[in-house]
Amino acid sequence: MMYNWMERLSDDAEVPTPRRVQPCLSVAFEYVEAENEFNFYIRNVTNYPMTPTLHKTESRAVMHLVKGISRKTSVMGWARTITWQDIKEKDPFTYQTLNVVRASTTIYNEFFTCKVTPREFKNTLLRIQICDIDEYDQNVVVAEMDYWINTHIISQFTQFELPFPPFTPDIGEIELHMTYLPTSQRLIVHYSTVTNLKLDEACKEIYVHGVLFVGGRQFERHQSETKKRAENACTDDGMHFTHKLIFDLDRKYVPKAEVLIHVMQVVDEKKLVVGQVTLSMLHSGQCKEMLKALRTTISRVHRLTPSAG
Repeated sequence: MMYNWMERLSDDAEVPTPRRVQPCLSVAFEYVEAENEFNFYIRNVTNYPMTPTLHKTESRAVMHLVKGISRKTSVMGWARTITWQDIKEKDPFTYQTLNVVRASTTIYNEFFTCKVTPREFKNTLLRIQICDIDEYDQNVVVAEMDYWINTHIISQFTQFELPFPPFTPDIGEIELHMTYLPTSQRLIVHYSTVTNLKLDEACKEIYVHGVLFVGGRQFERHQSETKKRAENACTDDGMHFTHKLIFDLDRKYVPKAEVLIHVMQVVDEKKLVVGQVTLSMLHSGQCKEMLKALRTTISRVHRLTPSAG
């Protein structure tokens, strides 16, 4: 009997939608006024924002402690947005944990201390970042939060469970044009367009890289042509890649398949990820529409998310 995956996908009610749970940071703070010491303990992150990667990825927490920064609100009462320029102007103290294995619950268990006078206490910000580590030992921020250290009474060590928003910087978009051919059992990315990319100043070349996963295992890799960097890569006009990415995908494996798309830049002979998109055959709106309209090219624009590669 033939596996009827098309019939299963034709009923939206039968397609489960993954539940997205916000990451949570477990941390403890203490302020010893007599000794002018602010102490903090980074315990772990639960519901770590796991993104597919092509190599074993570790994680570390990075903390920037900024003294004497203004926290005035706007005329409308909105909280002030603290930019990186604001932080750099205050010469922050930066701390980081050791590298640990990235997991759904990622455990750091590290203690830090810093001198903070009572006068500075009300205007000291702690920016906490959770980072994946790429193959060049660079930090890729996946979650970030700001904490004013006088938010709670912390005269003695007190543990908190704090919501930890995923980091969603504006690093660009990619438009993908995809088709599934059931007879030849092939998934085809016909061409792609990248727009508004946030590139390194030393970027020389750009290309698109695709990987097919089935049941969490890598099956195939393909990449587009490589193009010299052009100014329109950072605008709405974008850059077009016409080389097809063709994946052999047996119809019985379709429900277990997902495609990882990386936009890559070449910087000083290093191949760095600008951002990524992950498309699950069961959960992606583009893929579900593609599987209902076989042999028809379905196009969608996707926002790129940070990736360690």
